[in-house]
Amino acid sequence: MKTEQLIKDLLKQDKSGQLEFKEVVRKDDIGKTICGFLNNKGGQLLIGIANNKEIKGIKNADKWRFEIEQYLIKELVPEAPVMVSVENYDDKQLLLIKVWEGSKQPYIFNGSIYYRRNDKTIQASSKEISELIHKRQETEIHWERQAALGVELEDLDIEEIEKTIEAAFSDNKMKDIKKEPLEFLSYYGLFKNGNFTNAAVVLFAKKPARFIPQVRARVAFLDHGKTGDVFKDDQLLEGNLFKNIESIQQFFEKHLSFSRKFENNNWKRTDDYVFPMAALREGVMNALVHREYGLASSALSIIIYKDKLEITNSGKSPFNQSELKKNHLSMPYNPDIAHIVFLRGYIEKIGRGTLKILDACKQADLKTPVWEIGEQTVKLTFFGNVKLGGSVEGANKEASKETAERVDEGTIEGTVEGTVEGAIEGAIEGAIEGAIEGVTKGVKDKLAILLSAIAANEGNRVPEYKEVTGFADSSIERYIKHLRDGGLIEFRGESLNTGGYYLTKKMKSKLK
Repeated sequence: MKTEQLIKDLLKQDKSGQLEFKEVVRKDDIGKTICGFLNNKGGQLLIGIANNKEIKGIKNADKWRFEIEQYLIKELVPEAPVMVSVENYDDKQLLLIKVWEGSKQPYIFNGSIYYRRNDKTIQASSKEISELIHKRQETEIHWERQAALGVELEDLDIEEIEKTIEAAFSDNKMKDIKKEPLEFLSYYGLFKNGNFTNAAVVLFAKKPARFIPQVRARVAFLDHGKTGDVFKDDQLLEGNLFKNIESIQQFFEKHLSFSRKFENNNWKRTDDYVFPMAALREGVMNALVHREYGLASSALSIIIYKDKLEITNSGKSPFNQSELKKNHLSMPYNPDIAHIVFLRGYIEKIGRGTLKILDACKQADLKTPVWEIGEQTVKLTFFGNVKLGGSVEGANKEASKETAERVDEGTIEGTVEGTVEGAIEGAIEGAIEGAIEGVTKGVKDKLAILLSAIAANEGNRVPEYKEVTGFADSSIERYIKHLRDGGLIEFRGESLNTGGYYLTKKMKSKLK
């Protein structure tokens, strides 16, 4: 869903317990409203809108976005995942703030507990405070917060914990710096009373299936359709949530890539996939974060067929299919897991996942994906317009044939463009060959994709390049290091939040 439609949908609604409008930025008022949302059912606050819903806009919106985000992280107790974004509408910039219902109620702002009663933010009554405390006690017995007996610190992947700490620190998502793994886990409720929680195992255990067998996930490529029952590739993933994200990403890259090209003359090299990677990423993240891990029969499977892809996970959706296709607030089934994934940077905007899936598929000219909501399962099906036909090679041949037909029908202009694209591609690959040694051809191909993305959009940060390339966090960090060590890119800026990556003079000279 485009931003314009998102804002239009919000403006059609009246203020409510989960929606508020404000004309100007007043941090104190914003803090009270967000605190009220956290103590109720979550909510959305749109800033830059007058009482009569006239679009006023916000000047210096990017500056305010950062300030408000940091202000709320600092002033809300306990810490909560708050997402602030700049939205463009009617040639003006607005600020949209979204929060989930808090999992550690009651929340306090400026020494007081605020609550949403109908469409008003008020100080909570003693009765409401008592209800919030009781509700928190009930959430403490949720499966993800129960102790995982027998788990020791050495059973956890410290490197993944440190990556999460670094990501949260780089994006200013933590109130205080907690660089020690055990301190970090304790602060976020993953280590309590001398025991690691089930959520800690799902997120960070080296071998989580040793303690929780049902955390395994299956990925498979079915070669001849359902009735053929012939699997070209069938894997059982037994890593923690972050390792599984990387494994699933690699599985997609292996089986779904069917052509590589440059877009016109803008140096932006792209891998075309049978299904848009941005949509698949959102679908996978939803399944991993909202999966009901506590069931002994819990399962997650990703099956690729010749003309579709299905992601199925155990769990219940609070929304039906039609609601998933509209602007809605995310209601994480596993709030502790969701919070850590948010800190890591995999969740960027609350409630946008399903909308991004629909948008990406529409832009790729694919049939609208379908969600099937069962009593204990949620299945998301993507429909392709390229037949895999049992192998990626077949799709590559089809793409090559199509390209050849276009050349036969093309003009001199098209031939010149193809020559320029080929020259740029050759220069990039040549630069990588000459500067980077000791890596496989597959890694060099990935480096070429990332270097092309940086050439096309200099000055961006890692999250933007991750969005363009579809690479996993751990992969893109490694590829960035290769390119920097090879003298092909450099970082410019005072900090990770304000700077970005640029081609070096050496690399630019190769592209001239």
